[in-house]
Amino acid sequence: MTTLAGYRNTIVVLFLLIVSWPSTAQETDRPCLPVREVPPSQLAFQAGEKLIIIASYTWGVVNTDVGTVTLEISERNNGGIPQFVAKGKIQTARFFNAFFRVDDYYESHFNKSNMRPTYFMRDIHEGKYSIQNYYHYNPDYSINVRIIRKDGSIQDTLLPGTMCTFDFITLFYFLRNLDFGAMKPGDVSPISFAIDEEIFDLYLRYDGKEEIRIQGCGTFRCLKFSAQTVAGVVFDGKEDLRFWISDDRNRIPLFIESPVVVGRVTGRLGSYENLRYPVTSKIK
Repeated sequence: MTTLAGYRNTIVVLFLLIVSWPSTAQETDRPCLPVREVPPSQLAFQAGEKLIIIASYTWGVVNTDVGTVTLEISERNNGGIPQFVAKGKIQTARFFNAFFRVDDYYESHFNKSNMRPTYFMRDIHEGKYSIQNYYHYNPDYSINVRIIRKDGSIQDTLLPGTMCTFDFITLFYFLRNLDFGAMKPGDVSPISFAIDEEIFDLYLRYDGKEEIRIQGCGTFRCLKFSAQTVAGVVFDGKEDLRFWISDDRNRIPLFIESPVVVGRVTGRLGSYENLRYPVTSKIK
């Protein structure tokens, strides 16, 4: 059961394209990716976009799809401030529910102008484990956090975030709007995100351009990134997590992979709807 419990969290981490380094929230002297005003004409996505990622597990001769991750985005007006609302669901496949059921829901509100989050919540149901997190991002970058656990206990925390401290749903959309044209292979980009009552550092390395074939979708030109994993229950700390995004204006995730202590976990693009731009990265 330990492996299954560790694996459920790997699905989340892989899909959101992140690896976390434990860090104290006071370590604010490290550089971070610039939070900039993004003109509406340059946004990589639009309201109505829907992405489905298929999560798989490989171990020896075993190679099976175990669940899906779905992300949808809409618009709202928050006191005159235009915002996006992103909703995510992570669910195990029906056959896998008998072994370990995952039914997670995420929702994030963030400003259209600069991708800064204002509200985030997650409602987690994984096997016998459940937890709810509620985050309110303040103008001074601090974060009011409320955690409700399965036993009904409530924990309130104030986290001292920075301008580039995100929730990991907003982080996914923020990263799609980076200035990729200015990146060179080997460039490392640090950023941070909040989860539960902690803030974690994130480091991504740009590895250059490649072509990759996605089962059921075709072959794409892509941008490749990686991050070294941290040794623990799931990762062995020896190899990198790797992911590929489309080399076009949509910057959608195409493939994600990482070795784990036992086997390998992957996530591949299953389908997409209402993308803002043509998928010019698709070769065939």
